[in-house]
Amino acid sequence: MSDDSPDEVTFVYEDTDDVRTLAATGAHGGPTPDGASVVANLYVERASIPHHVSHQIDENGQVNLREQSGQVSRGELTREVQASLVMTPEHAMQLGQWLQRNAQQAMKQRKETFG
Repeated sequence: MSDDSPDEVTFVYEDTDDVRTLAATGAHGGPTPDGASVVANLYVERASIPHHVSHQIDENGQVNLREQSGQVSRGELTREVQASLVMTPEHAMQLGQWLQRNAQQAMKQRKETFG
């Protein structure tokens, strides 16, 4: 480096107006067909709710909400995709290493706090 080149750079972090905190219990995805990117669809796994439920209407035009006359299921579990990450393989590797380091630190702190 020349003498007038800076020897450090400072990054400033700012939130956008629509920044959200997302929960994720897993991810699904993989490399794109051309190998240029890695896709990670972050999801939250939960018990499925029905697609729809039917109730009978009695002779007085009242709906009996205590008894179902029919229900269509969506399956046992739902994986609700919260966000999709698309990144280069190099960035995916860096993110994976960063996640592992921070997960190890969090587990150590949790053990120290809760035993």
